[in-house]
Amino acid sequence: MTTRIQTQTIPPLTVETDSRASFTADALDAAALCALSIRAMQAAATTLAGAASAKLVSISHDVTGTSFDGGSAAVESRADRQTRTLIFMGAELSSPAGLHVRSTAIFRLDAA
Repeated sequence: MTTRIQTQTIPPLTVETDSRASFTADALDAAALCALSIRAMQAAATTLAGAASAKLVSISHDVTGTSFDGGSAAVESRADRQTRTLIFMGAELSSPAGLHVRSTAIFRLDAA
């Protein structure tokens, strides 16, 4: 059996605030939506890290099955907890069609 995986170009994110990023794109599959969620959380973690660098060490995605058929969408990120060396984050990617992806991540803070 041969499996063919179609790759998609990830659209650029517009970071609107420390916790919100948005994008506009044609239809995207779950893998592309998860990648956008990671990028939005990375931007939020970088802001929280200040002079340190924030490196992704763990990620989990829950995909709702709601298809993204194109248009505008947003990722709302939040820091659930921050220690001296870690940031525990969550994010939700949604569009007018509904919630598409819910993500949780851990970022390690490394001194600058």
